[in-house]
Amino acid sequence: MTALKLLQATLACLFAGVLLQGMLSLAQRRWPLLAAQRGVWLGAQLVLAGVFVLSCLPDSRQASVVPAIRVPAALAQPVPVAQLFAAEPAAPSPAGVPAAAAWLSWLAPGWLTVYVLGVAGVAWRRWRGRASVQALLALARPLDAAAHGDFAPAQLQQLRAQRIGVLEVDAPVSPMLLGVWRLRLLLPAHLAACTPEQRQLVIEHELTHARRRDPLIGWLAAQVQVLLWFNPAVRWMGGRLGWAQELGCDRQVLAGRPQCQRQQYAAALVRQLGLQQSWPAGLAFGGQRGGMAERIVRMRDTQARSLGWPARLAVAVVLCGVGAASVGLQPALAWTVAAPAASPAAAVPVRAEAWRNPLASMRVTGFFGVVRPITQRGLRGLDLAAKRGTPVFAVDDGIATVTQDDWLGKAVRIDHGGGLVSLYAHLDSVALADGAVVKAGEQIGAAGDTGRATGPHLHFQVRQDGRLQDPQKHLAGLDANASARALRMRKEQFGR
Repeated sequence: MTALKLLQATLACLFAGVLLQGMLSLAQRRWPLLAAQRGVWLGAQLVLAGVFVLSCLPDSRQASVVPAIRVPAALAQPVPVAQLFAAEPAAPSPAGVPAAAAWLSWLAPGWLTVYVLGVAGVAWRRWRGRASVQALLALARPLDAAAHGDFAPAQLQQLRAQRIGVLEVDAPVSPMLLGVWRLRLLLPAHLAACTPEQRQLVIEHELTHARRRDPLIGWLAAQVQVLLWFNPAVRWMGGRLGWAQELGCDRQVLAGRPQCQRQQYAAALVRQLGLQQSWPAGLAFGGQRGGMAERIVRMRDTQARSLGWPARLAVAVVLCGVGAASVGLQPALAWTVAAPAASPAAAVPVRAEAWRNPLASMRVTGFFGVVRPITQRGLRGLDLAAKRGTPVFAVDDGIATVTQDDWLGKAVRIDHGGGLVSLYAHLDSVALADGAVVKAGEQIGAAGDTGRATGPHLHFQVRQDGRLQDPQKHLAGLDANASARALRMRKEQFGR
């Protein structure tokens, strides 16, 4: 089911990306100052990363408000290719997979392979980019900032406080700030052709990036882009984030400066754009060529403006709303499954009509009969992972009996007739009265850790005519929803 969950998470992330990109584009038309708000563009990328990661987690179903969709466990195993391209429609396979769903059994693991290769490819390209920057640094030489003459006293103090190294290189590049944890300011030798005022403004721009922690923010955004390489909206947001960082630095550097210094700053930008080559990493003063005209127009604007709180609130609501809806409105595919095909030696007899699960999200942590080191006794039922307060449901129709003792804590027994009884132990609370008639799927209580329990969970037992039975005879899909440790302990003790 890992591949199926990844496919579902990918679709949810793509859908959320389309929504966010469209809404943020409209918001930027309404509020042009949004372009300089780096928090908006970083937050949008983090929302998409959250949607993707939460959808991949084993317990993500608990955040969904959409009813579960029953998925055959056999979808986890590819159907023969010949069956997919059969000339005539095939009947449902013996494994229980409809012919129409057979494609899914190939698409999900296929996408898992493509996704892993994509992450590796993007990571490799970034490594190559870093290697080219290292080659550039190998050509650079250390520069004594104190003796250089272009650094103001406050700038020298910042260099010492943040331990920023200064380098000079004879290459047609723009001044840039490199690194994330160990920052280095790279200055091209051709910067000497600028006026002293222009040089100091350019240096101030790069040091402003350092004060604003822009390298760290850019690194975080780069990791999101590796994780979500398949989503074009993430790349678009990454470009907008880089643009916002440059506009934010421009605004801070020019705040309170006269028009003549603004003109010098713009002239330095035009000069750098004419000389620089493209390097794949670093916060370069030249920035993006395509937005030079807009950037120069903003430099000339001496009025201090900021995004108002209504706009900030609206954007925050959009980000939170799209993220929550993308997770909460996903159908849960991976928890309510049919029993997987088993070998004859490991086959467990299943009822013609299997019971419904006692928990909405099944996670088996201990199988029937397995001896646990903590008690040195065989488990008399199933242990199912559940947080305190998790709803517990009746597996079938019957008459309930409420009990409480030191060992099982609060418990409910349901007599299903014919001598068949199910028991739900260690409950935190009981939602029905003794002797109540219950229906399959009706909530009977909430999971807890009452009685002798090491932590919150549900202990589930089945008896036939007073004798304990393996609940796996009545519940479907337990192996598919079991922890690796539970499966390993059962195999060690029973060989299956």
